[in-house]
Amino acid sequence: MRNKKRGVLGILVFSKAQVTIFMIFAVVIILSGMLFFFYQRQSAGKAVEIVQPEVAPIKQYVEDCLKSIAEDGLQRIGLSGGYINIPPKIDADQRTYLTNLPGSSFKMPYWRHDGIQAIPTEDFINQQLRSHIKNELKNCINNFEPFGSRFDINQLGEPIVDVKFDENDVSVSLKYPIEISAKGGNFKAVRDNFGYTIQVRFKKVYELAKTIMERENIDYFLERKTIDLYSMDTEIPTTDVEVRCSTRQWQLSSIKEKLKTLLRVNLPYIKVKGTDYSTSLYVPSPDGQDTYSNSYYNQHYIWEIDNNAEKSRNLKVSFAYENWPLSIYARPSENGILKSNAEKGAQLLKFLCLHVWHFTYDINYPVTVSILDKETNSNKAYQFNFAFMVSIDHNIPSKANRGTTLFETVPDLSSEDFCSDVQNEITIFTVDNSTGDDIRDVNLTFVCGRYYCDIGKSDWLSFGASAGLTKKFPYCVNGLMKGAKEGYLDSQEFIQTDVDSRSYILMLNPIKEFQNYKVVKHLLSNPSLPQDLGPNEKATIIIKANDTSYETFSVYPKEADYPLLIPDSKDATYDVSIYVANEENIVGGYIGQWKVSKDYLHNSNEVVFHVVENEYSSEDETILFVSGLESYSKNVPGPELK
Repeated sequence: MRNKKRGVLGILVFSKAQVTIFMIFAVVIILSGMLFFFYQRQSAGKAVEIVQPEVAPIKQYVEDCLKSIAEDGLQRIGLSGGYINIPPKIDADQRTYLTNLPGSSFKMPYWRHDGIQAIPTEDFINQQLRSHIKNELKNCINNFEPFGSRFDINQLGEPIVDVKFDENDVSVSLKYPIEISAKGGNFKAVRDNFGYTIQVRFKKVYELAKTIMERENIDYFLERKTIDLYSMDTEIPTTDVEVRCSTRQWQLSSIKEKLKTLLRVNLPYIKVKGTDYSTSLYVPSPDGQDTYSNSYYNQHYIWEIDNNAEKSRNLKVSFAYENWPLSIYARPSENGILKSNAEKGAQLLKFLCLHVWHFTYDINYPVTVSILDKETNSNKAYQFNFAFMVSIDHNIPSKANRGTTLFETVPDLSSEDFCSDVQNEITIFTVDNSTGDDIRDVNLTFVCGRYYCDIGKSDWLSFGASAGLTKKFPYCVNGLMKGAKEGYLDSQEFIQTDVDSRSYILMLNPIKEFQNYKVVKHLLSNPSLPQDLGPNEKATIIIKANDTSYETFSVYPKEADYPLLIPDSKDATYDVSIYVANEENIVGGYIGQWKVSKDYLHNSNEVVFHVVENEYSSEDETILFVSGLESYSKNVPGPELK
């Protein structure tokens, strides 16, 4: 009994020092658990990461920088249509961006302008964000100043940033090797991996924006709504006749202001089918039926851009014109005045005064599109804006296609390190796809993700038995080998460099250059007699391959030394579209297929394109001519090789 009592008393009378030790152990265990779960807050389901208590505040400090810089970059990208830093080529051309947004002076590059498609690619935007994070990281970290009294922190290598746009978030990872040493000398560690996940559904929003722009390039929905607006407005003259003897006239400046008002008021009513929009904001029908389903806007302003509308269900889309610069030209007009023409009644009605008018307009103005992904329990709110030019030519949507802006991703500064870290020897053979002959002097570029490596030129191998290049490559499981040589189309081939001594064949398709090509026209009523184009007439030639992505564009008469390029590797069929226009109207054209023999192409040095001449004078007849051009084109010869 005495021993038992002594044992109980022993438990009750622990020294204060012993209690303190146990409390410290308990606190350490609790803190370790808290740190463990804290750093899993964004990585549920991933491998457990154990963070040393001394390193945890530094890790948190770096990842807080990642968070603030990445979120700032995403916001800038959303405000400006995919850009953080505007490329110099865009920045130097005022036609390529919208500047005077309300309350701001920053530039929003157009996704379409002057017939040029300029949608920034996801890879381009990804690189913009990566570069922004890398450029701003040094200032944010500020030499780890908050930890200067406790640690010496040394950077062991250049930071490498990677960004992934996933379906429901944006993940940022940072390879940033640093050495952490306690100033007391009792602790030392190396840390190189950091990351942060932003709950923003950028990919979902961007894909919708891209789909809207691509559908606009097909449907010309905004152009058609604009034409409807001014065609139905009584203050904007288009085509009409009036019984009166005095001349009607209108001021183009007044028409312009009226049109700007119509756009500002009506464009916000455009809705994208499947997105989240209110049915309570509309103007009731004149017949008094005041439900949205019976309104004009429900019948004409709902735009279906995708068969799978369900995927945009939680997104809001709005269109806006905010009194930005608008250019308008009317014909016929003189010094900004539009006038009607007097006509006399025929025979018994000669005493009757008639005034008729028919005006066509060229109109260009910018529109902005805003997409809002509302905040939910699983994602933050995010807004993405982009702008494009609406263009109307002679009262019809302008379908001029002057090409697509290339958004080549610029290699990161770390590409040099990647390209120099070679491991396995790879052989690339360069071969003419038409003849099977080996070809040398092909410029070779190796692409792996965001890294671009200049490999050099192919040369003779094995004493001239073949042409190519054998060299050690950086490690890559999904690389791309690109080849370029004058007289050939650029070529590319997927390769893997994860195993030594692999070999690949890069096939290059030869191309035929025609400096000598022309367009002749035929009257529909007498197609057997070809004629040269008039002095003010110009032809646009678009040639697209049926079985490949090849497409070329030319203008006749040539304005510069710009040859017509046709692949010279095999027999092929092309879709040919030609439009001939003068300063006022479309005066001819051709739509049809062109079957090209490889052998005949190889031995030819001239191409003659035949078009049907438009014999109609009125605008309505011209529209009918253009819509039936493919049928009319069957009355004239197809393209000829000579």
